[in-house]
Amino acid sequence: MSLIAKTSARLRAGLFQLREAVENHPGRITAAVGSVLLLSSATAFGLAEYGPQPQLPPATTLTVPLSLDLTPQAQALEDQPSSVYATAYVQASDTVESLLRRLQVTDPSQLRQLAANADLRALLAEPGHVVTAQVNSLGELVSLQARLPQGGKAATAKAAQPLASQNTALTLAQPAQQTWRLLTLVSQPDGAFQSKVTQQTAQAQLRMATGVVRSTLFAAADAAGMPDSVATQMVNLFAGEVNFRRDLRPGDRFTVAYRVYEAQGQVLRVGRIISAEIINQGHVHSAVWFSPPGDPQAAGYYNPKGGSLARAFLLSPLPYDRITSGWGWRTNPVMHFHEFHKGIDLAIPVGTPVKTIADGRVAYAGWGTGYGKYVKVVHPDGFATIYAHLSKFEVHVGEPVKQGEVVALSGNTGWSTGPHLYFQFFVNGTPVNPLTIAHYSPKGTSVPGALRTEFFAQTATPRQMLALVPGPEVASAPAGRAPGGRTAAPQQG
Repeated sequence: MSLIAKTSARLRAGLFQLREAVENHPGRITAAVGSVLLLSSATAFGLAEYGPQPQLPPATTLTVPLSLDLTPQAQALEDQPSSVYATAYVQASDTVESLLRRLQVTDPSQLRQLAANADLRALLAEPGHVVTAQVNSLGELVSLQARLPQGGKAATAKAAQPLASQNTALTLAQPAQQTWRLLTLVSQPDGAFQSKVTQQTAQAQLRMATGVVRSTLFAAADAAGMPDSVATQMVNLFAGEVNFRRDLRPGDRFTVAYRVYEAQGQVLRVGRIISAEIINQGHVHSAVWFSPPGDPQAAGYYNPKGGSLARAFLLSPLPYDRITSGWGWRTNPVMHFHEFHKGIDLAIPVGTPVKTIADGRVAYAGWGTGYGKYVKVVHPDGFATIYAHLSKFEVHVGEPVKQGEVVALSGNTGWSTGPHLYFQFFVNGTPVNPLTIAHYSPKGTSVPGALRTEFFAQTATPRQMLALVPGPEVASAPAGRAPGGRTAAPQQG
């Protein structure tokens, strides 16, 4: 058989077998063909991914309008009364109504109702307290908070007089914490007010101030952020060593550490000085407070070595003043005759508290020709003082008084051409120049020997506090130069 014939026979046999296989197994053949097509399409997709990309159709934004009517909500918000918060200080001339009106309460029915509130009426007893209130746009009180006075003349006098005589136990009662009463008034749905008084505690904190005298001590105290009551304490504290009317000079410096009683960010009361130092014309005067447990008689102010700073007399009955007429011969400004002025005139606004310069007893409180309203206080060992041209008495005849206690308010009564205080000082019935009081004021006793170890231990920190506070002139001194022109030593970090 030839080669061609053999090849043809083989082809026919192969085709016959293929037909027989397709007829006998159609599913397998279909799957095989599908697999080949799938692989071919995958290869085509893989190749097509790296080829040119078709242009995408532009994005279409569908906007659907919505209709919302916010008028009812806006009207409801507008109709709702808004609230404001107001703050006011209690004034001496206040009524409940005048205080509430300053707090923007104008609702007539509430004003009538609250005028009879016992707690609000008690609030008026001590001017100066802060009152806060929430009031709505209709002038209605929503809520109110205020600190209530402790009550009583003794408590008020004690709060206003942090530095009393060192010879009395009044100086000892300065606790580390102080309680006070918080009044809360809240309006109720029925129109009534719920009144609640809670007891709060204010902790004692130490503050420090330092300043330089440019004009007056009180101006320097204001610039240093120091309360006037602390400046007054400092004047009384160093009254036996520094005459603040005549001796103070520009450039004199002071540093003071003192207590305050604070609650809710508000100073409730300024306490006593803990330590103080004043440099007057180059002379350093220092003081620390010492209160030994179990020995109240030894409590008082001493210099850092334990020497007493107590004096029998204050140098002035006023915290500050200006002498308008001194001791000696002059022409009477009212009657215009020549006379010997047996005291001194101290210019001061009407209503300034006038303090007795020493312990004693009120011998007279009334009217006198020329004097106007005046108070006479007799002191031990033949001394006496007169305070004249007053506007109001704070004591009565026969009442014992302590050094630094307020006996009256200054005024302009009697033979007077302007508001001032006429001050007289007597020794055994004879008028003496008040500017010489220091010569008649003996020193107190030093720290007893048995307490000196305790004194140095208790006063170590207050003494160190004075040294740690730099003078106010340090901040303005040029770099590398100490105050006074001295070269400052380099500081080690």
